[in-house]
Amino acid sequence: MDFLYLLRILLKRKWLIVGAGMAAAVIAYVLTMGQPKKYRSYAQFSTGFTINDEVKIGNDNADIFAADVKFNNVIATMTSPSVVSLLSYNLILHDLQSSSPFKHLSPKQLQSPVYRQVNQRQAIEIYRNKLNNMTQLASSNTDEKNLLEFLSLYGYDYKSLNSILLVQRYQHTDYMEIDCISENPDLSAYIVNTLFPQFLRYYKGVRSSKSNESIDTLQSLMDKKKQELDARNKALVDAGVTADMNDENSSNRETVNNLISSLTEAQSRQTQITYDLQKVNQRISNLSGGPAATNKTDNSINDELVILRRNMNDAYQAWLNSGKTDAALEKKYENLKTDYQAKVASSQPNIGSSTPSSTNEETRSALLLKKGDLEADLKAANQTIDDIQGRINALKGTLSKDASKSAMVETLIKDAELANREYLAAKQKYSDAVDITSSSVNNFRLIIGAQPAIDPEPSKRLAIVGMAGASAFIITILVLVLLTYLDSSIKTPVIFSKTVGLKLISLINFMNLKAKDLKAIVTTRETTVDAFDNKRHNQFREALRKLRFEIEHSGKKILLFASTKKGEGKTTLIQALSYSLSMSKKNILIIDTNFCNPDLTAALNADPILEKIHPDKTNSRSIVEQVRDAATKVGDHIFAIGSEGGDYTPSEVLPRENLLHHLQALTAEFDYIFLEGPPLNDFTDSKELVQYVDGVIAIFSANHIIKQIDRQSMMFFNELNGKFVGAVLNMVDLEDVNTAS
Repeated sequence: MDFLYLLRILLKRKWLIVGAGMAAAVIAYVLTMGQPKKYRSYAQFSTGFTINDEVKIGNDNADIFAADVKFNNVIATMTSPSVVSLLSYNLILHDLQSSSPFKHLSPKQLQSPVYRQVNQRQAIEIYRNKLNNMTQLASSNTDEKNLLEFLSLYGYDYKSLNSILLVQRYQHTDYMEIDCISENPDLSAYIVNTLFPQFLRYYKGVRSSKSNESIDTLQSLMDKKKQELDARNKALVDAGVTADMNDENSSNRETVNNLISSLTEAQSRQTQITYDLQKVNQRISNLSGGPAATNKTDNSINDELVILRRNMNDAYQAWLNSGKTDAALEKKYENLKTDYQAKVASSQPNIGSSTPSSTNEETRSALLLKKGDLEADLKAANQTIDDIQGRINALKGTLSKDASKSAMVETLIKDAELANREYLAAKQKYSDAVDITSSSVNNFRLIIGAQPAIDPEPSKRLAIVGMAGASAFIITILVLVLLTYLDSSIKTPVIFSKTVGLKLISLINFMNLKAKDLKAIVTTRETTVDAFDNKRHNQFREALRKLRFEIEHSGKKILLFASTKKGEGKTTLIQALSYSLSMSKKNILIIDTNFCNPDLTAALNADPILEKIHPDKTNSRSIVEQVRDAATKVGDHIFAIGSEGGDYTPSEVLPRENLLHHLQALTAEFDYIFLEGPPLNDFTDSKELVQYVDGVIAIFSANHIIKQIDRQSMMFFNELNGKFVGAVLNMVDLEDVNTAS
């Protein structure tokens, strides 16, 4: 519904909207009649930022994101004052020295102070020097400031050139495009073809300067890292640390481990020789005549010794493999060794109990010979064990001595290694920078050179005119929409219902009553040629009939017409409603109780006698008879009682037994009695008059904007309970009514 209302509002003002658009289009058409022709020239050049066909020095790949930054850097550099100023110098030198300049100054420009105060010969020399040195004119220097103004006179200043230049990346390719649009095709081509080489010239100069600075910085960094490396190496030499010191310590530790293994083997051999010697001694003892049972027992003991020795050797080897750090393996080895030695000691033969036997002497001699050999082997094994143990102790002493230096030496070595890596990295960066600088790779290549345009650019005049008309059209619509939403008046029944919230019994359309007879309009005795006026009059009369119907069916005879503020149309509405009721042969009494503004009294030419009418004991005539005689007859069946008016309320001006107390008695003579009350926002009269009436009708104008004070007055209507008949929305626009419906 709200959208439909807005649409109707726009349709109502359609000619305003269309007229604004057409006016803007006409103005744009007139202003663009003298628009000069424009000629465009363009050039394209490759950058190599995304695709590099040259031989690469390093292994770097193209970075798309970094390429975007490079494209932006090129655009910023090419359109910077440093490069555009070089273009300005070329242009001004061309126009000052060429027989066919691009621009010709007007007579007014030739007579300007800027042109006359510049010595062209000196200006040419200064422009040429600035071009060769790639420097800008300084505005702080008076002479150079004049030359800057001279450039502006020709339109070759930075601001003017930048307005006709466009440097951009060509779509998503590796190419960039330079565009220029001016009034001279040769000038456009010259600007584009001159800007590119000047940019290259400036770019190479800046790049060479930055490269030299970078190389010097890298060389200084490399020299510093070399000095730090030399200092670290000298500290190692002063500490007596050689490069193979760690290797030597590692070799000593490995030798110790090997010697321990040899010691274990020698001890095993020692044990084996001891065991063999014991067997030989036992056999010799047996040959001397020992009992036979003893030989069997000795074999069993020998088997146990073999098993104990094997277990002891296995435990010792496991302890060595753990690096001699496992305490459990060491304890196991010591226990097995103790058991073995105890078993060996307990297996020694009892010489005192043996008796010589009559064995073969040759066998005894062989055993004695073998015993001698075993004793010699045992002695050699003992000597080997002592030598190995001595060497192990010597190497452990050396390792213990070097251990005190290990922490300091390790720190010095790590510092030296770090310094060496930093020096190599700095040297690599320096070498790469030297290679890149010496290669002097320039990836910018002109692909398409600029040519003077043959035909001018398509005129945008129609587009400008169309855009102007469309813009005005849209702006007008937006303004109307904004004004509609900002308009908080209760101009339609829908808005009234949402804003006010009171019962709406009727709406009265707006009528222009200037130079018109209200009575004639209501009683249909006025005719007009205008069909729109006839329709409006019919709507007005029909609205009054609807209000008349609501009043007749309300069952209330005495009605007070009130409003929240002045100018809501109570006076006119009471008159019109009275005329409408009189057509139904109803007797109407109108009492003007609006003391602050007695418009009804003036409009109806009623006698101001309200303050004077009251029951009189000396007068035998009833109050009804007094009113019938004193009331002013306004028309058929319509009577009025006026008031003098003043700054007072009914309770202040009317006598104790005034006419208002006898209104119920007057209903026998009159079908309806209408009272007009002053605005509730400003006066309390209406609140005092409520006690005398049967019902209250609130009048609101469609142009009324509801404020906070109105809401306080509307609370009064809500508190009337059964006396409130309803509200009437007055002065409604017919088109707004149709929209609301």
